[in-house]
Amino acid sequence: MADARQQLSQEGFSDAEADAIIRRAVELQQRSGPGSDRMDAAALEAGAEAVGVQREFVQEAIRELRAERARAAAHRARRTRTLRLVSAVVAAFLILSALFSHRALNASLAEVETKRAQLENVLQRRHDLIPNLIAVTRASAAHEKELAASLSGLVEQARSARGFEERLALEQQLSDGVQEVLNALRADPQASSTALFIRLSDEMAGAENRIAVERKRYNEAAAAYTRTARGFPTFVVRPLLGFPASQPYFQAAEEAHQVPVFNPGQSPR
Repeated sequence: MADARQQLSQEGFSDAEADAIIRRAVELQQRSGPGSDRMDAAALEAGAEAVGVQREFVQEAIRELRAERARAAAHRARRTRTLRLVSAVVAAFLILSALFSHRALNASLAEVETKRAQLENVLQRRHDLIPNLIAVTRASAAHEKELAASLSGLVEQARSARGFEERLALEQQLSDGVQEVLNALRADPQASSTALFIRLSDEMAGAENRIAVERKRYNEAAAAYTRTARGFPTFVVRPLLGFPASQPYFQAAEEAHQVPVFNPGQSPR
């Protein structure tokens, strides 16, 4: 068939597609009837012009190529739709996760801040009592005056701490220092028998009790926040929302768990 390639080109087929159509048409004609075995591979490569392929086989080859095109286009369309659907699902998941996580983290952080404020209030109450404790200490033995100076320095450092974590560390040291001073004063018969020390010991005991309670509540809120921040899907979007990964804990030393108590009826040692 003369000018088959030119006709195919006019119909919008590329040279490669035209060659494929001609080869396919030759194959179809070769299988169609008697005498087809005389077409060798060289004839197939030569194309329709060389072997005179009938038009019906060319049209069949064109239909097959167009069907292949349609299948390829449908496959690309399905893949595109799938990618768009996956992208939409991922985007919706991230948006919903961000909204849920922001609400959960914000509520949990607000609870931490509330408990932190209550803890700071009772810590400040202890700070207010320390000057009286220092005054009693300075009136006692010489070695206890060094403890008083240490307490005074810790109070100043805690008040000027740059961050809450630094302050918590200083408050732990302060708890140890207060316990040590009270124990030293209780061992001093002269100091422990004064009305000022008895009243101060009771007030410090009450302050330490309140600190222990608020410390526990604060740590529980901090732990709840940390669990929320590490949960799924919050941990995925939390960095994007700007929330911290955790909250610091207030861990008291073992000595600080023993609340200082003075018993007026007990003989000082």
